[in-house]
Amino acid sequence: MTRFGRPQLVAFLRSLDRHLRSPSKIVVIGGAAAAVAYNSGTTTADIDLFHGMSKDIEDAARQARQETGLAISVAAAAVADLPYNYEERLRPARGLRLSRLRLAFPDKYDLVLAKTMRGYQHDLDAIEGIHRRHRLSLKTLVRRFETEMSQAIGDPARIRQNVVMVVARLYGTAEARALAYRWGVPIPR
Repeated sequence: MTRFGRPQLVAFLRSLDRHLRSPSKIVVIGGAAAAVAYNSGTTTADIDLFHGMSKDIEDAARQARQETGLAISVAAAAVADLPYNYEERLRPARGLRLSRLRLAFPDKYDLVLAKTMRGYQHDLDAIEGIHRRHRLSLKTLVRRFETEMSQAIGDPARIRQNVVMVVARLYGTAEARALAYRWGVPIPR
């Protein structure tokens, strides 16, 4: 599967913008949000939309694939868990020179928590890339998880373990152990 970095994704989004028939607003999540909004240094195979998928977006994406030669899929995200109230913290795209496409991304904590829920290796790499470029506060990350992620789908112990794993990767094992003990989940080594 071909994966695309920030330069290819931006070129594709600009082409998509040129092919739109009317103004459209989309919320991009996942790896594309990490790469484009936070310059995480990671790649992705697609652009996942949390909101805004339409026939016009679909048509413009098809034309953008033809114009750019980039086989980037644009589709509504099949599954995603974002914190409560994420809409209040959406960040508009800046510096992309788009005229018809209004592009928004989750704030860095909301995106990191959404990627933490899955916890695949490429999600962890994107989280680390975001943290490297846009330092995350441990206190804010944990507080937002505890107060705004109770609706996350899945086994609560596994979800808490995923957060502990991310904390270990970003802040070290001592911080992760303290959190694991507090939440009653296995302690990382």
